[in-house]
Amino acid sequence: MKTRTLISTAVLAIVALALTIPAVAQNLGGTGVGIQWRIGLYGPNVRNSGAAVYGIDRTSLAPPTSVNNKTVSTFTVKTITPSLIDGTNMDVFIGPSTNLNEPYGKLAGTINVQGGFGAMVLIGAKVPLVVKGTTVTVIEHQENLAGQVVLQGSF
Repeated sequence: MKTRTLISTAVLAIVALALTIPAVAQNLGGTGVGIQWRIGLYGPNVRNSGAAVYGIDRTSLAPPTSVNNKTVSTFTVKTITPSLIDGTNMDVFIGPSTNLNEPYGKLAGTINVQGGFGAMVLIGAKVPLVVKGTTVTVIEHQENLAGQVVLQGSF
């Protein structure tokens, strides 16, 4: 009975140690702490899909010396759109809209499709504020017209 208890305690200790090593290594590396939200983007064409990722990372575990430093914010939209031809531009909007003239919200950036793929990365001051309920809409870029919705999702 003692041997069985000793072995199970040793196995439990090894498992606990193995689980804490990555966390300790991450903290010692100075990667800091932060948040990361991911959503899927889907549209009327089932062949198209994508994802939006919003993240805020502290660059240090030490308390920031001022409000404006020691954090890095990012906003990324990735698309897989085999239904669109190379060179197609898509506009990325952040909503929900509060203006009838902007039905999808504010324009955040553009994506150029190459080989069925596209991406947009915003860093720092260009990152829009994302809260629960924030929508992401990707539409085909059309001059002077509202383009077709390619992908949509919400946080």
